[in-house]
Amino acid sequence: MLLLHFEKDNLFAKKIAHIAGQQEFLYEQADCFEQVYKKISKRTFDLLVIDQNINRILNNRVLKELTSTGFVYPPIIVITSKDNLYIKKQCFNMGILAYFQKNAFDTARFTKYLQTIKNEHENIDLIKNFKIAVIDDDCFSLETIQTFFLTYGIKNVNYYQKPSEFLVHALEYNFFLIDLVMPECNGDDLIAYIRGKNENAIIILITAYNNDNIIPHCLSIGANDFILKPLDFKLFMIRIKSCINQYYLKKELIFKNEKFFNMATRDALTGLYNRIYFIETCKNKIEETRRTALPLSFLLLDIDHFKSINDEYGHLKGDYVLKTLAQIMIDTLRKSDIICRWGGEEFIILLINTDAKAAEKAAEKLRTAISFHHFEDINKITSSFGLTEYQKNDTDESIFKRLDNSLYLAKLTGRNKVISDEVLNIAYGKKPMAIEWGPFFKSGNSFIDKDHHLLISTSNEIIYSCFSTGRPKNFLNLFNLLSDELAEHFDREEKILKEFRYPLYTDHKNIHHDLLQKTITMVNNLNSQEISFIDAAKYLIQEVIVGHIIKSDFDFYYILNKNLTKK
Repeated sequence: MLLLHFEKDNLFAKKIAHIAGQQEFLYEQADCFEQVYKKISKRTFDLLVIDQNINRILNNRVLKELTSTGFVYPPIIVITSKDNLYIKKQCFNMGILAYFQKNAFDTARFTKYLQTIKNEHENIDLIKNFKIAVIDDDCFSLETIQTFFLTYGIKNVNYYQKPSEFLVHALEYNFFLIDLVMPECNGDDLIAYIRGKNENAIIILITAYNNDNIIPHCLSIGANDFILKPLDFKLFMIRIKSCINQYYLKKELIFKNEKFFNMATRDALTGLYNRIYFIETCKNKIEETRRTALPLSFLLLDIDHFKSINDEYGHLKGDYVLKTLAQIMIDTLRKSDIICRWGGEEFIILLINTDAKAAEKAAEKLRTAISFHHFEDINKITSSFGLTEYQKNDTDESIFKRLDNSLYLAKLTGRNKVISDEVLNIAYGKKPMAIEWGPFFKSGNSFIDKDHHLLISTSNEIIYSCFSTGRPKNFLNLFNLLSDELAEHFDREEKILKEFRYPLYTDHKNIHHDLLQKTITMVNNLNSQEISFIDAAKYLIQEVIVGHIIKSDFDFYYILNKNLTKK
């Protein structure tokens, strides 16, 4: 910032130069009005300080030129050795900023004026960041505001005499100066329109009518402030500054709220939503689905063999995989889909207004995108998916049980696949599916686990026999073997459950009975060739293995594991 000082006393000039330097003003001195005029003609100064005979100042043509407009620019501070009230009043009537006595010079007061000017220029720089529209049917008023803005180098302004011309471009602006009374429509109509489109815009009402009713009304519908005509430009700048400060305070508050919201709801590594946010959102969406009957589906995915990635490449590479996978999900799925890091290498996705069929397509698209993505310096990455659609009378627990079980079945039957609602297929592509025994199946009782392991092994043999030559004889033998194993297992399991006083023992025993009857019927139909080997295998996998172990037996695992913990 530049300060021009008209001063012949070099000692006093040094004093002003020192104060100016402390406030980051560049200082220049002139010892006559001709020098002042030449310097002002060549450069734009931010402050003019005049220290000369006051009578000469008041009659000087340069000063008269500077104070002839409705506002004085650059602002002028007078320092004089004479204390004359009449002359002081004349100075202030001309628009001079401040009046100081040289023999009792107040350094602190002078410094505050410099700080005020600095603040004004900071505000002008802020104003230049806005796109401004001035709407006023009074041509003189528009010209006055334009002169003021151009004086301060503010050119990012468009001026409209007709509101209809402005309305075509209204959304381009974020700062508005609006006259209250105009022929086409009133200012309050424009304010209501603007505020409906842009709730964060700055709107200042300019009016010649100090109406006790309309001004509060305009403020209530969205104007930030008002100023009366004829414009007092110092007051005008104060009002603008106040509105801008409020604008940035609001913006900062919004930013802080968003920051705190993101800290509370986002996963720090991937930037996806966290479990807390998902659970709360899920509850709301389920309630909405119950009201609207619109479909709602869930995807749970897990990175296959993620532990080996960390072990082989290190945790930094593991983090890289997680972040990259998150970006693949964002790029592949819709913006309306809610993606969350569920924990570790597990992610959960809420698919809004999506039924199971559409969700399966989305899951396959995502699964393919992951498996074909090139992860730098890492072998191929794949993911397994569990999928379910919200069903009537579902609870949080029932949804997540189906989802979790489906994911585990995907992982236990070869990985890199999508399983919907715990339903297994005996083949994926042209390859037979195989069920992998693992901790997922362990009940906490060694006898039950041994039986389940045996049933799964026999089931895998049956599946493979469906794809081998000479399968009829082998398949029938295996199915008869499974039937016998199943009967022995049910008998043993019922005794264990009775011993542990399982509350649903009777219900569970009835399930066993129904399954055995169905299996016997299946064997008979198979022998009489009423059903195909494929249909028999599908029944076996879905009803006996998935239905019996996952959907029924899992319900009593907590009792056996509880007893195991006590031991």
